[in-house]
Amino acid sequence: MELSLKKWGNSLGLRIPHHLAQTWELDEHSIVELTETPDGLILRKKPVPLTLDDLLASIPPDFSPPDDLTVWTDSAPTGRELL
Repeated sequence: MELSLKKWGNSLGLRIPHHLAQTWELDEHSIVELTETPDGLILRKKPVPLTLDDLLASIPPDFSPPDDLTVWTDSAPTGRELL
């Protein structure tokens, strides 16, 4: 696939065709990484960092912490911790 570069301020811009943007789940909020190699340029979509809500939602409902953590999870506050 050949793409034309366009002037964008002092830089050059590259338009990503719609079907490629859909395939790679790119939108105007995506962040990509451009890497220079001896053979050319590599463009990669950077993964979106997970939020705390995403991480907590990924814990299975039947999860139980390992036995060595029960001392910590079952203990009472010993100072001025925020719970």
